[in-house]
Amino acid sequence: MANPPIIIKKKAAHGGHHGGAWKVAYADFVTAMMALFIVLWLMNSSKPVQEAVGGYFRDPHGVAQKKGSALGGAGENAPVEKKEDMAKLKENLLKAMEQLADFNKLKKQIEMTVTPEGLKIELMEDPNGTFFENGKA
Repeated sequence: MANPPIIIKKKAAHGGHHGGAWKVAYADFVTAMMALFIVLWLMNSSKPVQEAVGGYFRDPHGVAQKKGSALGGAGENAPVEKKEDMAKLKENLLKAMEQLADFNKLKKQIEMTVTPEGLKIELMEDPNGTFFENGKA
């Protein structure tokens, strides 16, 4: 006589992968709560803070007031360099910096690069604090 077939029945357990839809809902909830708390904080803050935050949302890139540029403000008579003249400006700055007494110590920490946007000047600190004293305001 042949052995009868063995049938194994498994109970469905609650586990495994359920998808990530709850993560999206939770992220939306957390974002809404953050927005609520920002609004509550803003309602309780001073008038200058409210105006500053409101000004940011009216002009996030800050192009409405070009302070310190040739467009107005304190730098009304400031010279404006064209993007084509950035290489010459870089040379002029290097010549002027070579006149400084401590330039030999600083030249490794100053890097100038002409980019499509203009002249990029990087001042890199070393562990000894080249440009600013450590721990000082």
